[in-house]
Amino acid sequence: MKKRTLGFIDDIVFPGGCRKAFTMSYDDGTIHDRRFIEILNRYGIKATFNLNSAFFGLERHSPAGMPPLDISVVEESEVPELYQGHEIAGHGYTHVSPTGTGSSNFMYETVRDKAELERITGRLVRGYAWPYGHYDEKTKEILRLAGYHYARAVETTDAFGIPDDFLEWKGTAHHNNEKLMALAEDFCSNEGFGFHKKLFYVWGHSYEFAINNSWDMIEAFCKYMDEHREGIWFATNIEIAEYVEAYRRLEYSAEGEMVYNPSAIPVSFNRMRTFYTVNPGETVITGEY
Repeated sequence: MKKRTLGFIDDIVFPGGCRKAFTMSYDDGTIHDRRFIEILNRYGIKATFNLNSAFFGLERHSPAGMPPLDISVVEESEVPELYQGHEIAGHGYTHVSPTGTGSSNFMYETVRDKAELERITGRLVRGYAWPYGHYDEKTKEILRLAGYHYARAVETTDAFGIPDDFLEWKGTAHHNNEKLMALAEDFCSNEGFGFHKKLFYVWGHSYEFAINNSWDMIEAFCKYMDEHREGIWFATNIEIAEYVEAYRRLEYSAEGEMVYNPSAIPVSFNRMRTFYTVNPGETVITGEY
């Protein structure tokens, strides 16, 4: 009988054996999503789009103090095809502040938006972005009750960590961050990487590329990520949240040698530089008695 090695530390491995994951998130569903999605599709990058279903087809322009720009919202009829291959998530029916309205109205805003988006797309909506970045423990509980698995905040970290609480998911950077390309280079580099995981999350509004004349910048960024895609899992927000959630649900025997996966998707992890994959409903034995 071989001696067991205790004191192990497991670490998540993303699908395809990847140790890195990359995702993007964009709000409000303006007509500039059309050009942005063309860029994303050109470079094989997935994104999540957070939409206010009450505003489809609404004509509007940039606020006073900003360069004049048409920021009208896409038509309801184009939503299923335009966002095909990407995730559609909630952003509140009419974008009211979650903490600036009553709980009953916020519940209505949340559930109504979810129901409308699901009707339009025929797809389950499980993700969300906090309007104005406002949230508290009460609004987080309302999201849980409404069936959401994550909610993106507006704060950023300049880091590549996985959130402890997906209902206050802070991204790595807004795309206007002057360090965006430096962060991309750091993320894609394997120098000193070892067996550590990285999650790179970029967010913003597509109309900002038009306002700031930065279409070339975001295309160069996407091109760079595509050129360095080896070992990176390109995923939507919900794919990442669902996978991490499944990893965190793994069940262990008393001394850790047996690992059971109660979820509906395969989950992989690294233990002492050995990689294991546990299929749905399967128990994997990692040690010898």
